[in-house]
Amino acid sequence: MRVHLGHHFYGAGNLGDDFMLAGFLAAMRALAPAASFTCCVPFALPPLARRFPEIHWLPYDDPSRATAIVACDLWLGLGGSPFQCKLSRWFIDHLIGEAARCARLRKPMYYLGVGVQNTDELAVPDVQRVCRQAVAIWTRDAASAERLAAAAPGPRIAVAADLAHIFFQDTPPPPAAAGRIALVANFDYGAWPGQAACLRAAEAHASHDRVWLAQESRELPGAERVLFASLPAVAHARWRLVSPECPGAPLPEILADWPSAEWLITARYHAALAGAWAGSRMIVLGTNEKLHAAARDVGATVLSPSADEVTVRRALEDAPRCAQPAVLAEQARSACAAFVDAAS
Repeated sequence: MRVHLGHHFYGAGNLGDDFMLAGFLAAMRALAPAASFTCCVPFALPPLARRFPEIHWLPYDDPSRATAIVACDLWLGLGGSPFQCKLSRWFIDHLIGEAARCARLRKPMYYLGVGVQNTDELAVPDVQRVCRQAVAIWTRDAASAERLAAAAPGPRIAVAADLAHIFFQDTPPPPAAAGRIALVANFDYGAWPGQAACLRAAEAHASHDRVWLAQESRELPGAERVLFASLPAVAHARWRLVSPECPGAPLPEILADWPSAEWLITARYHAALAGAWAGSRMIVLGTNEKLHAAARDVGATVLSPSADEVTVRRALEDAPRCAQPAVLAEQARSACAAFVDAAS
């Protein structure tokens, strides 16, 4: 089986995508050990080749994309929220190009472990056309499956779980450290309306170790590193920035340095999943539908990003300790098996 991985965000600096890809490759080693993979990305290829040598990494240019799709047996959109287009059309325009190539060459398209970030985006005609061209779609949560089935009936749509659960089950993050509170702040090029209130509540908390965790290693507007740099001097001194990514390093080594915390406040999807496997008491800042879905899956508290200080304090006091979600890992493995069966 020759699989072209058609999503192009790998290597962009978001560790969550790598956790998910590692889970997929682990499942495929067991289910289809003879499978081969190609992927075209607009980022540095050597670090990806060191971290994921199973994949033949190619540059993101038209000749490479065309050659990879000609050579493949099938196209696979793996992970993420590929139908997002509210902030920018960068991803959906990419998918339109991929779908045109696949249609011309009669290559079947599948999506595995994908989610919906905002339901309104599914009403965009281009999104609906891309979805309808798929043979099958396995989502990473039930809500995404329901929304896709309503917006773009046609392909087989099945509920699964994020493939990062496979990686976390095989390589768990460190157990939640007692007395530590971690904050993962990401607001996708926007402002955080409740930042001051959340920081006051977190800094008044009984925890003695405050970690500002950067899942995204790039300095993007509204993301962890830029928000940390813009903190007032007093707040800046109270938090320590931890950015575990080291390009090309094996993911188990990266995860070994993951600062799992007794209390976790996160606006990152995969940080929430890692927190569940670590046993953190977790609050998810519900900036979009995918984060609400993650919170439901792992049993975390959801707060509005504009929550006031009193609300955040109470949520910290009452935050549940998330159990390791082994059932989600098995759902993800089952989805990989169903994909292999369908594609064989």
